[in-house]
Amino acid sequence: MFAGDVLDAMPDFIAGKETDGMTTRTITAAFHPAPQLTTDFTHDTWRKAESLAITQIWRGDSAPPELTTTARVLWSQSEILFGYECRYTELDMDEDFDPAQERHALWDRDVCEAFVRSPREPHEKSYREFEVAPTGQWCDLLVDRARMWHDWEWKSGLRTCCDINADEHIWRAVMAVPFTAFECTPQAGDIWHGNLFRISRLAGERQYLTFSPTYTEKPNFHVAEYFVPLRFTA
Repeated sequence: MFAGDVLDAMPDFIAGKETDGMTTRTITAAFHPAPQLTTDFTHDTWRKAESLAITQIWRGDSAPPELTTTARVLWSQSEILFGYECRYTELDMDEDFDPAQERHALWDRDVCEAFVRSPREPHEKSYREFEVAPTGQWCDLLVDRARMWHDWEWKSGLRTCCDINADEHIWRAVMAVPFTAFECTPQAGDIWHGNLFRISRLAGERQYLTFSPTYTEKPNFHVAEYFVPLRFTA
């Protein structure tokens, strides 16, 4: 999500560490040797994945209960998977689209996002952004906020699947990103960094949910100082 320049955040906070009694959250990626691309979170593929509640908006306040959001993260030797389960009251999404084509500025509609910084990045404000909509539309790009630069042409090779349950007012989506997109493959016990997000609407107003709040004056997910540890478990 791009919503303007990064505004001032808490300067003493370093992602992944404890500061003044405040401990950051951790994104835990559970290992599965051969995960299937499925939004059925009761499937064996997702059995070991931790449920990560996204309970706050970007400035740290509680997210609306009508937009209950849960993320799950898996990894194999070849890819990392991000799964999202999102309760909604209304949907803002494209009606006519080609799922094979990247949808630029996907964050202008309902979307879930993952920002990931691997050890291969040159500095902490360099990372990769991945997005998925309720329709399965996708977006990926390289980001370097130190230079205020991004690369739309870059392709990660991500795959997506989605499901909308209109009766339960829940949509689910999964992104599978190959580790070739990061130019490195983690081992069990390794720690990368990242953050998880959702953009939705409630009573017509846009809502910006974050796993780790960014504490900017206006909605802005691009604050790498608030990335949290992404831990790869066995």
